[in-house]
Amino acid sequence: MHLYPRLFVHEAEWQCSFMLLMEIVFLFVAVPALGAFKQDHDVLLLLQLVLAATAIAVIARVKWLKLTLATTFGITLAIQVLPGLLPQATALTVIFIYNLLVTWAMARLVFGPGEVNKHRIAGAVFIYLNTALLFSICYAGVRFSDPGGMTWSHLVGPPRFSELLHLSFTTLTTIGDNQVVLTSPFARSLADSETIVGQLFPALLLSRLVGLHLNRNR
Repeated sequence: MHLYPRLFVHEAEWQCSFMLLMEIVFLFVAVPALGAFKQDHDVLLLLQLVLAATAIAVIARVKWLKLTLATTFGITLAIQVLPGLLPQATALTVIFIYNLLVTWAMARLVFGPGEVNKHRIAGAVFIYLNTALLFSICYAGVRFSDPGGMTWSHLVGPPRFSELLHLSFTTLTTIGDNQVVLTSPFARSLADSETIVGQLFPALLLSRLVGLHLNRNR
């Protein structure tokens, strides 16, 4: 009986942990499942709706951001429900803007003034994972503009989004994937940029969280 008020009142950044949980399910369960079984498309849309609703309701704390998130996600949802509604380049741009705004809203919450707790750390992990998602959308844009600029040795047809997401994670964490060959200058530049971000993010995160903790204890 006391869990509800404790979660939603005393732990003000609970939404960070909730968003991280949903993001993990989305990226590591739903997206790969969608790549293997087309009938899981409805599950993917449902998870996106829950993530979007949470972002709009509790992460975005200013009206213009709530409205922008709702608008961009509405367009994103329409694109998925009605394929061909917008040109692919426009669709990718809208999807990228939506996820960028969600990442920015979470960053405002995580790195704003206040106590450094487990929920803020979860929010920082969410930002890291969503960074990989943003780069995977960029890789999709590169594939659209130059289909021959990225090739997968183990694939016959065009790669699914799960393959682009895997490439993004292996690049962000500097693991690398020897099954992918980047011949496009833009693809290589994008991969280099993601590798640099993957190296800098932990250092910047730790320095910011330590700074917030020291300021609170003064």
